[in-house]
Amino acid sequence: MKIHLLYSILFLCISTFSHADNNQDYLSFSTGQFDINDTKDSAEYRIEYLSGNVSKLSSDSLSLKPFYGAMMNGDDGKYFYTGLRKDIKSSKNIYFTPSFAIGYYDQGKSKELGYDLEFRSQLELSYQLESANRIAISINHISNASLGAKNPGVESIVISFIRAF
Repeated sequence: MKIHLLYSILFLCISTFSHADNNQDYLSFSTGQFDINDTKDSAEYRIEYLSGNVSKLSSDSLSLKPFYGAMMNGDDGKYFYTGLRKDIKSSKNIYFTPSFAIGYYDQGKSKELGYDLEFRSQLELSYQLESANRIAISINHISNASLGAKNPGVESIVISFIRAF
């Protein structure tokens, strides 16, 4: 049910707002909480490279941009991923950025997600400063899409500082 709601919101937002014509590259530094819906939560830290170029996998009308990242949580869980995102400018300084990624999850002492290959869907809301840097809050869901025998999934919420370069 959560996934269907997430995709419905994503579709509504993509069809309502115009996309941002920003070819800026960014580095995103994030901190927050891993597994917000369970009792085994821990700190989460992330670094991501956000490319300003449109992906060759994307049509011109979608203008999806690639990103690459690494996440580590307080229980030594790690997730290395790559994906596509879409910056949608909703007002002068506000951006809505849905994204989807695929990656490798190493459990460490963290939550068992049931498979090494995991998918991440995320919704991010950011505010662009005059310097072109952004401050953002995002929520995401990581799941193996039932590829494994178990698929508990995990949700995280983070605050990010997104540095333009």
